[in-house]
Amino acid sequence: MAPRKKKKEMADKASESIKDKGFAISTSIDEQMKIRDRAIASSISGIAIGDLEGRVMYVNKAALEMWGGDDASEILGRHVIEFAESEEEARQALISLLKKGWWSGEIAGKRRDGSTIIVHLSANLVYDDKGAPICTMASYMDITERKRMEDELRLKEYAIQSSMNGIAVADLEGNVTYVNDAGLRMWGGVDRSEIIGKNAMMFAGSKEVAEEALRSVLEHGSWVGEGVGKRKDGTPVDILLSANLVRDDEGRPVCLMASFSDITDLKKAKENLEKLNQELESKVEERTRELVHANEKLRKEIEERKLAESELMLKEKELRLESLNLAEANTALKVLLKRREQDREELEEKVLTNVKELIFPYIEKLESSRLDGEQNTYVGIIKSNLENIISPFLSRVSSKYLNFTPMEIQVANLVKEGKSTKEMADILNVSDRAIEFHRNNIRKKLGLKNKKVNLRSYLMTLSRN
Repeated sequence: MAPRKKKKEMADKASESIKDKGFAISTSIDEQMKIRDRAIASSISGIAIGDLEGRVMYVNKAALEMWGGDDASEILGRHVIEFAESEEEARQALISLLKKGWWSGEIAGKRRDGSTIIVHLSANLVYDDKGAPICTMASYMDITERKRMEDELRLKEYAIQSSMNGIAVADLEGNVTYVNDAGLRMWGGVDRSEIIGKNAMMFAGSKEVAEEALRSVLEHGSWVGEGVGKRKDGTPVDILLSANLVRDDEGRPVCLMASFSDITDLKKAKENLEKLNQELESKVEERTRELVHANEKLRKEIEERKLAESELMLKEKELRLESLNLAEANTALKVLLKRREQDREELEEKVLTNVKELIFPYIEKLESSRLDGEQNTYVGIIKSNLENIISPFLSRVSSKYLNFTPMEIQVANLVKEGKSTKEMADILNVSDRAIEFHRNNIRKKLGLKNKKVNLRSYLMTLSRN
């Protein structure tokens, strides 16, 4: 009995031990599942599980935050294509996943607010114990910022590469690690391998200047100046160099960077310009001397001209005075001459008038009287001599008295003197009708017949003229 009892006890203990171990195994599996769930839920990578049609069944906290959501219910049940920026790209990725069992790559998605998010996605099918696919699982990292930085770096690389200035990067020892196309062309090379790895001193025309520039960059952080470089074929090239020390975020030196441009043509142009400036200055100085000399000459000429003008003005003044005096003398002379001519004309007229009025009438009376032959001869001689005496006067007054007869001349003179018809008849010993007859003849000869013109006034006008 004792052995049986003992076996039974042993069997009971074994049974209890097996039960305890089974519970422990079960407990261990549950704990592992919880740990796995916690690991997925707390992963910094976004993790999503979906069915084979592409609908979301689970997302962890990181995935929800990447999308910009507050609760998983905003995502669960929706198709993954809804979260893609390009539906076609997402559809192709899903087809590839279902076909090959996995897909990996970068893809652009849309956050809840519509902004773009770029993720690196790794997706695979999940299989059951029989090897049949039961769902999909995807793990993704937000690489939006990294892509932005990569784009910026790529843009900077393009800018540096396409810069017209030569740009080179070297380590702290001066060994070239990068050169852009402009720098390669400036050196005269065709491949960057000809430059990269070589020390920058090899490209300097002056080792002393290059060492000074490197020392300044390492000590002070930068150096700017002109220098002479050496091309691949050994020819010199004048360059304007700007070099600086590149530091990381903590301020530690990491490399050297230089920007340089070919100023050979500029230097030559500058030298030519300086030469031209010197020539111009020389010509300006020469021209200035000529102008000073010309100005001095002109000043003397102006002084001489002013002196001549002063003398001329004095002469002009003297001439004006002389001219004025001459004009006054000329005027006085003209007045005297005119007066003399008037006096002469008056004298001639008086002589002529007196002879014709005072002498000829009596001669005519003598001729008509009873004279003997000798007396007639003497009277004729007297008359002839008188006519010879007054003949020059007659030629001057003929224009006034035209073809007046001696009697008409006497009547005209008496009319000028203001004598009346009766007075003239008594003086001339003729009748009043005879005086009227002669007056009418005078008016006719003077063209005054039938005109209301005073005969005495007209005759006086002829005398004045």
